[in-house]
Amino acid sequence: MSIYKAPDSIENIDREKESIFLAGSIEMDRAINWQAKCEEFLGQRFNVFNPRRAAWDSSWEQTMENEQFRAQVDWELEALEKADHIIMFFAAMTKSPISLLEFGLYAQSGKMQVVCEDGFWRKGNVDIVCHKYGIKQHLSLDYLLKNSFK
Repeated sequence: MSIYKAPDSIENIDREKESIFLAGSIEMDRAINWQAKCEEFLGQRFNVFNPRRAAWDSSWEQTMENEQFRAQVDWELEALEKADHIIMFFAAMTKSPISLLEFGLYAQSGKMQVVCEDGFWRKGNVDIVCHKYGIKQHLSLDYLLKNSFK
């Protein structure tokens, strides 16, 4: 399987495979580990970039000066740029401010597909941006995986 998790190097990925970045809700204790489902479904055929880090430490100061935090953010930005596709998943009952930031950065990239569950606090904004920029939206993660990445 070609699964790359932060902070794994993504310099020497399999160039024969397309790459997918798993963007979206990670909020611990609120968002399910939806990335694991994506890894299982996509990992044999794609390079999968997963920012969900097993060794994340929520006590890290979120500043440029904090090496661990900066490495995480730099890894995510590099993987987003390198990815051929971005799956953006907004889970109900989450806020996901960094996912919203990434959504805005890549809304016009042509490489994003979105699932925004009912109950996501800014679903209306996500729906309008998807409509305006022609971003394909799906009713569920299962539907997206089964119909977009066969």
